[in-house]
Amino acid sequence: MSELYVSDINLADVIMFLIIPLSFIVQLILCFRVKHIAVKIIPTALFTLTTLALFIAVFAAQGWEAIGYLILAVWSAIILAACLIPWAIYLIYRLVKKYLAAAENDGESKL
Repeated sequence: MSELYVSDINLADVIMFLIIPLSFIVQLILCFRVKHIAVKIIPTALFTLTTLALFIAVFAAQGWEAIGYLILAVWSAIILAACLIPWAIYLIYRLVKKYLAAAENDGESKL
């Protein structure tokens, strides 16, 4: 397996650690700025399908290939988690906004 190093730094690790916050930021922007749910769900659906396909490949592969697929599946699951956290933030924001709107309509503050 060939690896690319630049002054003792593995570029694959650098790229992965840049993709994780980038996917988090992109998903957060999509959740709060885009109106259509189909567009909001694209990154999450993409990484869900990728993670599922890689986990299936782990069990379908024979020999040492399974370890490679497992490593890729774990990295894909980490990126998927980075896409799911903005969804949780968005859900909490919507629930708090709905709760405050209901409290305002009742004429009393519940906080």
